[in-house]
Amino acid sequence: MNIAIYCGSSFGNNKIYEESTRLAAQKLAAQKLNIVYGGSLQGLMGVFSNESLKYGNYVTGVITYDLVSKEIENTNISKIYKVNTMNQRKEKMEELSDAFIALPGGYGTFEEVFDVISSAQIGYHKKPVAFFNVNGYYDKLMEFLKNCVNEGFMKKDYVDMLIVSDDIDEIIKKILTYKAPKDKWIK
Repeated sequence: MNIAIYCGSSFGNNKIYEESTRLAAQKLAAQKLNIVYGGSLQGLMGVFSNESLKYGNYVTGVITYDLVSKEIENTNISKIYKVNTMNQRKEKMEELSDAFIALPGGYGTFEEVFDVISSAQIGYHKKPVAFFNVNGYYDKLMEFLKNCVNEGFMKKDYVDMLIVSDDIDEIIKKILTYKAPKDKWIK
């Protein structure tokens, strides 16, 4: 099974983000859950990929030609795909992955994870999407999504389908036993 990892190309302001990233990489490697990620050596992306390799896990990167020097491509990983655009990067990562985990990150992480959530909602895939909620990082986002339900812009099922936890073991267990909700357009 391949798990896409979306996370920051920076480290954040608290050591807990790096420590939790290392732990997540170790736990996924122990379960033989291969990694697909953005191909960078920077920030949490680099930590996750290098820690995964250290524990013998297979790591696939997908990076744009433009970002090879900016994000600094991790040349030590098992396989790398180079693509022309960010949209191609997201599409390739989604194609290669059986599940998705968002760790703390910024706009890029949000864009990637919301893209696969939206695709799941309309039935383009039935793959689990998880948020590793380190240090309560995604608490306000989950609060916002519940408000979207309350305001009538989302169905509760599509918030409930998200796996949200600060425990990577719980996330792994829920990914492995995931049951997708009905597509948005099926009555």
